[in-house]
Amino acid sequence: MAGSLSENQETERIYLNLEDTSSSPFNSITGKEARKENSLKLSHECQEQFDNVLVQAIDEVLASLGEPVKNAFYQHLEVDFNIPKKDIPKNIAKFCSIIHKIFGLGACRLERKFMQNLNSKVQANVEWPECEWSLSKWIIMDTSFEENINNIRKNYESSGLKTVI
Repeated sequence: MAGSLSENQETERIYLNLEDTSSSPFNSITGKEARKENSLKLSHECQEQFDNVLVQAIDEVLASLGEPVKNAFYQHLEVDFNIPKKDIPKNIAKFCSIIHKIFGLGACRLERKFMQNLNSKVQANVEWPECEWSLSKWIIMDTSFEENINNIRKNYESSGLKTVI
């Protein structure tokens, strides 16, 4: 039997076929599943990048108040309110409330500066209403700081990664 396979060779061929599972319908990922997995990975990366840019925008505005004020604020935020600097994007509502408690009427101006700085970094195309009197544009707007952050986040994630740092 020169043309036939020995029993060991036949068994070896079967094991090799079992190890090659890429052609198996049970182990292969369909194109749709792969796209969904890649989309989720991209979405997570996009969220992380947006969160980093948001923290950077907030940090730059607080730095304009002076380094001692910025550092004292972050220490107060972490020690008294249990929000580390990196977790601000996950706690926007609480952060907004804290800003108002600490800075009082000046919080609206800070929020507006945060939004302008963030908008310049992510190019989210947020339109600021124009007014001729000295009343802050932020007060005229119908949406809160938190709603604006969420709108910019959605716009940013739907348009892809386009951060200008």
